[in-house]
Amino acid sequence: MTVDELRDLSSSDLKERLEEVKEEFFNLRFQNATGQLENFAQMKLVKREIARINTLVHERELGIEIEPKPQKQAKAKAKKERSRKAKADKADDDAGED
Repeated sequence: MTVDELRDLSSSDLKERLEEVKEEFFNLRFQNATGQLENFAQMKLVKREIARINTLVHERELGIEIEPKPQKQAKAKAKKERSRKAKADKADDDAGED
């Protein structure tokens, strides 16, 4: 997720996402230890996401960043859905032209 997407999440959603990403990192570390990990760059990306989330949580604790209002979250989700549908429709149109 990008920082802008993370900023749109509530504090409870951020903490849930942090737990998910930490679990993913644990699984990657486990795969690395057993020699099953194929994409080592994924570990770096997951570490960075953990750091981003921790930074946002800390900013909110210090009052630097304020938590978004629920209306903003709903608008962001609706905008994301519209953009996904538009991309899917465009892909369908492009596939039909061939």
